[in-house]
Amino acid sequence: MEYEKILLQKLEKLFPDNDIRSKAVTILGEYGIERYEQEPVRLRLAALKLFDGSLDELKKYISYAKQDFRDVLSWAEYPRQSKKWSMPDGPKKEALVKADRAEYEKWLNT
Repeated sequence: MEYEKILLQKLEKLFPDNDIRSKAVTILGEYGIERYEQEPVRLRLAALKLFDGSLDELKKYISYAKQDFRDVLSWAEYPRQSKKWSMPDGPKKEALVKADRAEYEKWLNT
C-alpha cells in the first residue's frame, strides 16, 4: 500500500482548512523523530483513524504512540482482535481478523 499517498489524501479530507491541516501535520510529525519510533507513516494513519476530529485527541494518540506504538496500531488496525488476543485459532478468530481487515481497508480507501 502507498501509505504516504493515503496519508496526504486523509489529511486533505479530514482537515479542509489549511491552517488546521498544518497544525495536524505538526502534531503527527511529533512521532517518527526518534530513531526507535517505528513505522511513522503507518502510525500517523492509525492516529487519524482513531481521533474524534479534535486536535487534542490527535495529540493524545501521538503521545500514546511515543510510549508504545503497537497500542495505537492495534486499536486502529485490529480493534476486535486487540480485545481478544488470547482467543484460540479457529473460525471465530478468523472472522475477527477478516472484519478488522475489511474495516481498515474501507477506511483507508474512503
